[in-house]
Amino acid sequence: MKKLMLTLLIFSAAFAANVDMSLNVEEKVYHIGDRILLDYNIKAGEKYFFILPELKEYLGDVELLSVNTDKKIKHRKQIIKMQAEIVSFDTGFVHIPIMPLISTDSTGLGKPDTLFTPEKYIYVYSILDSSASPIAMNAPIPLALMTWWELLIVILLLTVTVGILVMGLKYRQKKNDELEIIWESPEEKAEHLLFELNSKHYPESEQWKDYYVELTYIIRDYFENIYYVHFQELTTSELVPTLSEYLNKEKIKSLEELFMFADLVKFAKGVATKEKCDHHQGIIKDIIREGKTLEEEQLD
Repeated sequence: MKKLMLTLLIFSAAFAANVDMSLNVEEKVYHIGDRILLDYNIKAGEKYFFILPELKEYLGDVELLSVNTDKKIKHRKQIIKMQAEIVSFDTGFVHIPIMPLISTDSTGLGKPDTLFTPEKYIYVYSILDSSASPIAMNAPIPLALMTWWELLIVILLLTVTVGILVMGLKYRQKKNDELEIIWESPEEKAEHLLFELNSKHYPESEQWKDYYVELTYIIRDYFENIYYVHFQELTTSELVPTLSEYLNKEKIKSLEELFMFADLVKFAKGVATKEKCDHHQGIIKDIIREGKTLEEEQLD
């Protein structure tokens, strides 16, 4: 009996010394802007003391929104739960890398050891992707031959249509006034769009998403009109490197902060302020103002 008890005690001590780590991610289809919950679970004996990794240093492919850590003791084992909420603004595979976890005993004098958290790959789809199956197509039904009175109606309608076209052409030939074509420079167009945006008073009614959707469209449209590149079709991670070929580092840094913040508002339900909206619109106005000054210098 004593031998059996001794064996059980040795087995229990060995089991308590083990460190069990797991990473759970909900199995679902994620799209750009969806919040992804990373659930880390660490189970170990009471004697262990852990130094958890700084997630922000390792999760470089995503935006880290929040981190919550909870620790409790149950049945002489400590259970540590670390939950992180992340969001991705790029499509494709998102890599959740292994991260170092430093462990020692509760006195802090024991020999430290380095463990590593599990890794995961998560695929993020575009909001334009669809898993819907194609609509079933039925074979076309052959048309029946027209009767004499149906043919008469078709001929009558064709005659009326031709008569209207002839009258329209004659009226057009008699018209001498030419239509005035209104042309706007890229800077003038952007200023008019900003004026229309401000007239809608989105910040006053806290419609942050509508505001940043229109604001980012205006600056993308402006860059398209002066650089002849399809910026509306690029993601933020593709747009910033492309603009680096045309703008200096200071403007690129300001625009990168603007687009990243706009993505949080548009896709992750982020909250802005009136001051933040005015600041970002001021960045765009400065870029437009410099372009307008350069255009006037070239004309002179």
